[in-house]
Amino acid sequence: MKPILTALLFLFSLKAIAQDSTLTQPHLKKNSIYAELLGNGGVYSVNYDRIFQVSNQIKIVPRVGFSTLEDVLIFPLEVNLLLSKSNTSKNFFETGIGLTILKPLNGFSGQLLTINGYDYNFDNKAVNTPVMIRAGFRHQKPTGGLMYRTGALLITGDETLLTIGIGLGYTF
Repeated sequence: MKPILTALLFLFSLKAIAQDSTLTQPHLKKNSIYAELLGNGGVYSVNYDRIFQVSNQIKIVPRVGFSTLEDVLIFPLEVNLLLSKSNTSKNFFETGIGLTILKPLNGFSGQLLTINGYDYNFDNKAVNTPVMIRAGFRHQKPTGGLMYRTGALLITGDETLLTIGIGLGYTF
């Protein structure tokens, strides 16, 4: 009788341990609003992104932003991949690809706009869309709060330029 009772108590204790481990996983906050300097939006941009979790270690993050400079509207669009060690990680390797839509307004008088050392040529173009490739670091707690990121960006178009982007914001 004692071996059967011992085995039953052991089985019930395993079930309780398994249930407790699911309670310790935090609810992932998925939305971020942040300002980025020297990134896809040129001098600055205000951005929103949302996390879609693929697995415990992989997340897909689409992003949209807005900026304006010298009568040109700037819209950074990007899709990033966040890679981490676990579901509870707060540090991520971030890589992605995107494009930046530059739309001159009626008041824009030049044909050339220089942002971060990159020349955007608007000769006979209503819209200019250089492609961006990102590799960097992102810090974001699963429970939300302060978020920051930094990355190297390769801008390709009429010419190629390597620059950095530094972002600071809030995750909710």
